[in-house]
Amino acid sequence: VQMSSWDSLHYKAKTLEARLEKKVQSYSAIAQKINANFLCDEENPLIESDDEQAVASEIEHDLNELYDCIQHMRACGGGSLSNHQEVLIKRYYEIHFDYSTEFKNTSSTVQRKRESMELMQSSRNQQGEGPDSSMSKLLREKSSIAASMKSINDVISQAFETKNSLAGQRSSLGGSSGSLANLTANVPGFGRLIDGIQRKKTRESMVIAT
Repeated sequence: VQMSSWDSLHYKAKTLEARLEKKVQSYSAIAQKINANFLCDEENPLIESDDEQAVASEIEHDLNELYDCIQHMRACGGGSLSNHQEVLIKRYYEIHFDYSTEFKNTSSTVQRKRESMELMQSSRNQQGEGPDSSMSKLLREKSSIAASMKSINDVISQAFETKNSLAGQRSSLGGSSGSLANLTANVPGFGRLIDGIQRKKTRESMVIAT
């Protein structure tokens, strides 16, 4: 009887796991779509979608069901569970924790985007208050900060490009110096030829100066 009860609970846990995997992925896709369409049009308000609310409610229900199911699985053996059963229970606790954490993080993202959309909508409704309204000032400040951050990122990117370019030039110059040193060492009289050219240039400079 105990094994039959265990098998039934195990089957239910597997079913809930599969359902949660599908629903959490679907909910994450909604959040990603919201991020990609932050300034969505009023005719298609993604954040206020009934689908998002429905999926969130279903996930919460399934998470609660899975937790209750795990508790019943633990109580099923009356304290005499096999090693295999203990491993399964531990695995389902981890599954419940992972899906709960992912859902909470995604839900927080959706909530932040909803608040941002409500702020934008409120701003559009208050356009009649003129450009000096507190909401308009807030939005202008937000746009200014975003523009400043973009400029800072551009400057940092250019600085890294310049650094990489200088490093490449230094490496190239180092290679040229090494080649010249090798040539001087390997070709007899090459060093004397270089010194002679330098002395000739010096004399010419002195003649021109006088």
